Amino acid sequence: MIQIQIVMKTKFIILGLLVAIAVPAFAQRDTIRSNKNEFSLGYGVKPSSSFRYSPGHHYYPLEEHVGAIYATYTRRLTKVIGIGATYCLDPRVFTYYEKPSTKEGLICRLGESSHTLMFHLKINWLNTKYVNLYSKVGQGIMAWGYSLKEYRPDLYQINMPSNKFTDRIDYAYQFVPIGVEIGTKQYAGFIQCGLGMEGIISIGFRYGLKDKE
Repeated sequence: MIQIQIVMKTKFIILGLLVAIAVPAFAQRDTIRSNKNEFSLGYGVKPSSSFRYSPGHHYYPLEEHVGAIYATYTRRLTKVIGIGATYCLDPRVFTYYEKPSTKEGLICRLGESSHTLMFHLKINWLNTKYVNLYSKVGQGIMAWGYSLKEYRPDLYQINMPSNKFTDRIDYAYQFVPIGVEIGTKQYAGFIQCGLGMEGIISIGFRYGLKDKE
């Protein structure tokens, strides 16, 4: 089942890459070139982290989800194409109660966090003086960890998380069909919509390292 999911996700990313690579053919040739080296920080909601742990099928958690926090580096190869790497952190807190509706009978409190490293392809298909439009696709690997707190083994019996390394890694991806940067070549804010580890909608700040003359 896991292998099928990986194959499906891989096909999805390959399709996204093909679409993204085809975009430059329609990009404006008189666009303004971005700085060669770009750094960005972003925050996204509803990232696609796939945590596998559950203390039991009849326990349902109350979730406190911070969202994805990520940092990105992109090296511009041309005014249209850039490649780079992204690191994402996605922390979550799950609180399990015997009666979730009334928060009675605390079973355990679980802190989980995923750490993701992806390599990406970024296509700037429109660069103007103050507004840039782009698409992005990326893929990589995700690893997650946990901390179990306030657990009463004398009162409740739960399934403990696996300590196997292979059970704590997963395939990671990001597909951004449309992103908008507003600002200058060096400083800009951005908003993007997509699917993956950076979230469905994310916002952030992009800094372009000034090129040497």
